[in-house]
Amino acid sequence: MMEKIKTILSLLIIIICLPYLVTFVVQGDFLNDSEQEESSQDQEQSKEDEDTEQLLLMLANEMPVNFEKEALKAQAVIARTNLAYAEENDQAEPERMSREDLRERLGGKEYQKYYELLKSCVEETAGECITYQGKIVQLPYHFVSAGKTRELAQEEEKKKLPYLKAVSSMSDLKSEWFLKIEFLSKKQYRNKLRNAYPDIEFPENDTEKMASVDQRDDSSYVLSIQLPGKKISGEEFKNIFALNSTCFSVKEVDGQVRIVTKGYGQGYGMSQYGANEMAKEGSDYKQILEYYYHGVELI
Repeated sequence: MMEKIKTILSLLIIIICLPYLVTFVVQGDFLNDSEQEESSQDQEQSKEDEDTEQLLLMLANEMPVNFEKEALKAQAVIARTNLAYAEENDQAEPERMSREDLRERLGGKEYQKYYELLKSCVEETAGECITYQGKIVQLPYHFVSAGKTRELAQEEEKKKLPYLKAVSSMSDLKSEWFLKIEFLSKKQYRNKLRNAYPDIEFPENDTEKMASVDQRDDSSYVLSIQLPGKKISGEEFKNIFALNSTCFSVKEVDGQVRIVTKGYGQGYGMSQYGANEMAKEGSDYKQILEYYYHGVELI
């Protein structure tokens, strides 16, 4: 009789407790699922924050932070596109500064203001890249043009980067970086050439025979320079004399060598100064990008 009573009591306890056990198990699984989902969301948010920070610091490294917001947004899209291109083609990522460098450059008071501005430029263009015929492309840019941007001179190069077309950027003429004029003595000029090419015998007094422009592109950037018995690129000459661009001219004036340089940078793609002037006049970042890069699509 006692055994029957124990059995009945055990059944009653199981019946009474069963709903609580089921609820506990179900809620336990639900809580685990919720925790996993929250963890996944946290990881995704952390990755997004990391990507935003990376692009923000690239943008700070590439363009003056006090430029117009739409110009900065255009550069943010360029930075993201170049980063994606580098990843797709196993190339080195574009350089970026550290937060410490940015803080040091701006100072404590300005740092937070411009950090938030750069962050908003990255977030407001989130995920946007430039493509040409459906492919992510590499986007060159420069600080100030010589009044007109460049397209590649060689047909083979044009086929690879057909979206680089020469466009007017006359607002660049207002930049303090547009024009640089310097004078060297003939001896200084000759010595710089001799140091770069010690195997060449340069004449002492004839500036034209020391080095003369051999070829320019349609935007007046120097493609090649003729030295005695050797031809070099305009880029090589620029590096010897630490010029701001390859849009230069050399002339003897009153017994000295005068070098006049226009623009700052290689002249291809978007002029940052020109983009800033377009933004001041009301153009948005999409209009700026479509002006400087021909036939591209923002996706």
